Formats: sequence, C-alpha cells, structure tokens
Amino acid sequence: MKRPQFVFRPNLRDPAQRRAWRLLQEQPAGERSAYLAACILKASDLTAAQKELRAMLREELGKIQVTAAPAEPKPKKAVPKSTLDFFSALQQDEQ
Repeated sequence: MKRPQFVFRPNLRDPAQRRAWRLLQEQPAGERSAYLAACILKASDLTAAQKELRAMLREELGKIQVTAAPAEPKPKKAVPKSTLDFFSALQQDEQ
C-alpha cells in the first residue's frame, strides 16, 4: 500500500499562508509531517470544543429569562438661580 501524499503550495501573497510556510520551514525536515498532523488535529479539537461550548451556552441561556431593567427616572435639574430671579423680578413689576 502506498503512503498518501499531500502537497502544500502556499500562495506567498497571502499573509496567512506566508506565515504558515515560515512556521513549517522552521520545523526539522523529518518532523514536518508530524507538525502538520498536530496542527490539523489541534484545529479540529478547537473547532469541536467551540461547537460544544456554543451548544452548552445556548442550552443554559434557554433556561433563563432576561428582562430589561426598568429605566431609572432622570434626575430633575434644579432651576438656575438667575431664572428664579427673573421670575421674581416679573412678579414685583406686576405689583
């Protein structure tokens, strides 16, 4: 039985693929396949963990009821003293 073969031809214009190529080149020649396999498995495990976490969160959030907090009344602004003085002056002029 022949071993399966995989050819990686990165597009070096793509920053992500260029970075992946550099990381792969940093690995010793005899360990590159193992490195790629480990990266693929790690990405797969991460994806599976994210799916499981999302499902758990959906389930737990479905059990609770979220209500909006009642709006707090706006604090009343004090009437400026100059306005009160103006109205007092008007009242005195009428008398």
